Amino acid sequence: MLVEALITWLHYLGVFVLVGALAGELMAFRREMSAAAQKMVRVLDLHYGASAGLVLVTGLAKVIWYGKGAAYYAGNPFFWVLIALFVAMGLLSVPPTLYFLRWRRSTATVTVAEGDYARIRRLFWIEAVALALIPLAAALMARGAGF
Repeated sequence: MLVEALITWLHYLGVFVLVGALAGELMAFRREMSAAAQKMVRVLDLHYGASAGLVLVTGLAKVIWYGKGAAYYAGNPFFWVLIALFVAMGLLSVPPTLYFLRWRRSTATVTVAEGDYARIRRLFWIEAVALALIPLAAALMARGAGF
């Protein structure tokens, strides 16, 4: 029981960090980025990726060893909606991460091209919408909707 509680706690902690990191990236990413601002965005992006990994690992542990059992989750369409949203978030986060990695050695202020800025902001907002829909899918799944 204690291990299950710790896994659940880590899962929620990962979700909270993921939400905070995505919100931080949305707020920190600007067209004009000083070296310090670039570093902050890269650190937030690193936290976003690490927390997504924590959510994935603890979520898998909950599906396989805890909760209602793997058969319950596998047979629930809202589980697959949740997984699709999570995978979409991961895929949408790749282009911004690759863009931010270009700044690794930058010591000067950079001006993000208008097209790149708009594209990355749009990807952040789509990720945010997917993230907002995940708790709805989880709540429906937990209550047996879809069976």
